[in-house]
Amino acid sequence: MSTRWLIRLETLLTFILVIGCLLAIVGVGADVIIAVAGAPNGFGIQLRVYDSPIPTPADGTVITDATTDVIVRPLGASPLVALVHFLGWAPGVATVLLALFTLMRALRRARSGDRALFSDVTADLLSRLGWILVVGSLAAALVGMVAEALLASILLTRSYPFYPPSLALLGAIVAGFAALGVSEIVRRGLILLKEVEATI
Repeated sequence: MSTRWLIRLETLLTFILVIGCLLAIVGVGADVIIAVAGAPNGFGIQLRVYDSPIPTPADGTVITDATTDVIVRPLGASPLVALVHFLGWAPGVATVLLALFTLMRALRRARSGDRALFSDVTADLLSRLGWILVVGSLAAALVGMVAEALLASILLTRSYPFYPPSLALLGAIVAGFAALGVSEIVRRGLILLKEVEATI
């Protein structure tokens, strides 16, 4: 009874993982089409623009910043654009899929009982999850910023040298450090448990 919610959570994560893999395949296919024939109808490359026309502020207010998302559709074969676009989104998607897979492995151990949950294997899985989130998110942020700047310089008449990463990547980094902290807590708890069992 107590593991029923774990089973439901694992089922949900499995569904999300499958959907994520399918969307990644669709993304790769779309980039291949862009490389050989240009973007199809209804698909384009999303970029941020910081100097679009903005409405006039009301009396007593001032607009200090404005950001607009635009969808740019290459009409002809654009292999360089497709490659840069792929490099822009692939690291983040790979990080999410690997993190989901690792989390599912930890949940399977949790369903096996308390002893399996609080074990060296679980601590290793949590540590691996943390490093995947931290390193993967940092890589995705850095590569994404460079890729977006390159795409903007190719597809737009005006671009900017710096495009900040999304808050989701920063949140993933924080979650990664939290997972590393939990893994260390589990590891130290196991050491204390072994010391207690040795004295009995």
